[in-house]
Amino acid sequence: MKKVFFLLFSCLLLVAMFVPACTGGGGPKGDVIKIGVIGPMQYLQGKNHWWGAQQGADEINAAGGIKIGDKTYTYELIQADSNEINSVTDATAAMEKLITVDKADFVIGGFRTEAVLPMQDVAMDNKKIFLDCGAADMILCSKVKQDYDRYKYFFRVTPFVSAVLADNVMMIAATAQAVIKEDTGVTRPLKVAVCTEGAKWADAITGILRNYAAKKLGVEIVGTWRPSPTVPSFPLK
Repeated sequence: MKKVFFLLFSCLLLVAMFVPACTGGGGPKGDVIKIGVIGPMQYLQGKNHWWGAQQGADEINAAGGIKIGDKTYTYELIQADSNEINSVTDATAAMEKLITVDKADFVIGGFRTEAVLPMQDVAMDNKKIFLDCGAADMILCSKVKQDYDRYKYFFRVTPFVSAVLADNVMMIAATAQAVIKEDTGVTRPLKVAVCTEGAKWADAITGILRNYAAKKLGVEIVGTWRPSPTVPSFPLK
């Protein structure tokens, strides 16, 4: 995760060098580039956002910062707790504050698609480059294709789009099935339960597994479960 964020900061450097007009303010002001890091900071996903960003910023700043034209800049991080797992409204407000009050030059983060969608629109309203590093639903990047002039400031740098994640799950399931059959000697179709998070990013994965796993993998689907993202535990019955 930390290596991913170091890569993302390298992406920001390229963005700052080649598309400064996209910031809406003509590029960074002063000697500091303010990077807003937004995510559910009370959860592991947000903490990983922040820890990775810290490592990337510390290493770049320790090396002397980055040079753009004749000036050298260092990174300043601004943490924003989106609380997006629990509240889309909180996430939207956090993004608004990060841009309009904290004056972030760029924004990186986001995790839950339902919350990243309105966060995306806030960033686009303010013409701020927003690097998504958590939400996977295809709709986020589809907006760039549908209305490029508005959404050209949005980039998803990780993870794969949800449909590609579904392909990965299918490949992993096929490998697991082969290993189980070889180790146990079972020859009948294996019984498989589809258990995916009850969130938008998992809709495509759920549909693909439910509709194609039996045909492609030769397994028997015994049921589908979609637990809430906020449920602490759940029984499989």
